[in-house]
This record gives sequence, C-alpha cells and structure tokens, in this order.
Amino acid sequence: MVDSIERLSFEMTTAALAEQERSLSGLRARTGTVLAAASVAGSFLGARTGHGSLDIWGIMALLAFTMCAASAIWILLPHEVAFAFRGDRVFAGGDRHAITDMAEAYRIAESWIESSVEKNRPVIASLSYWLTVSCVLLAVEIVLWTLSIVG
Repeated sequence: MVDSIERLSFEMTTAALAEQERSLSGLRARTGTVLAAASVAGSFLGARTGHGSLDIWGIMALLAFTMCAASAIWILLPHEVAFAFRGDRVFAGGDRHAITDMAEAYRIAESWIESSVEKNRPVIASLSYWLTVSCVLLAVEIVLWTLSIVG
C-alpha cells in the first residue's frame, strides 16, 4: 500500500522505466527474428539464382538484404539508455541537499528516474522506427527474390 503521494509518484515513474526496458528487450528480440528471416530468405532464394549470373531483381534483393541486415544490426548495437540506478546517489543527494525525510528522498529519486525516462524515450522511438524499416526491407527482399526466380 502506498503511504504518500511522493512514493506513489516514485513507483509510477519506476514502472514507466521498467516498461521502457521491457519494450527495448522485446524490440531487440523481434529484430533478431527479422534478421534471421532475412538471412533465411537470402540463403534459400539466393541459392536458386546463384547458379548463374544475377539479374537486376537478384541484385536489388541483395541490396535490400544488406540494408535490412544493417538496420537490424544497428538496433542490436548498444545505445545510450539507462534503466537502473544505485542507491548511493540518494545518499549523496541527501548529504548535499540536507534531506531529512523520506518524502524528499522519494522526490529526488523520482526526478532522477524521470529524467532517464525522458532521455530514453527518443532512443527507443528511433529504434522502433528502424525495426519498421528493417521489416519493410525484409518484405521487399522476399518480393525481389521471388521476382528474380520467376523472371
């Protein structure tokens, strides 16, 4: 049970941070799936056209695969996000600001966490955008490989 408004605010902010962490984790898991699917499509469909010279559709499919893989790898690389804090920061802040009660400690900790939530937001939005790009490029790759095989 929440015993103060400050604690409620702190818990809501930490929940938002935890949601961002779950979101990023899910985003990276889906990215791994897209990368695997692009590789499988490239290997199966590319093998069919690999016996001779590639036509324009095959070349474009290879380009789409390369761009899909590059955007997926970009998502999987480390980015500037923060999901955890150490308690010693509250102690240090308490010493500097002469914190004497728990309500003030909750306010200070909540403000640190809130600033991280705000800093993480555009990074996660950008990575979500790049996942969309990667998915579109995967679809384009499959269509182009199909055209290469049919044509």
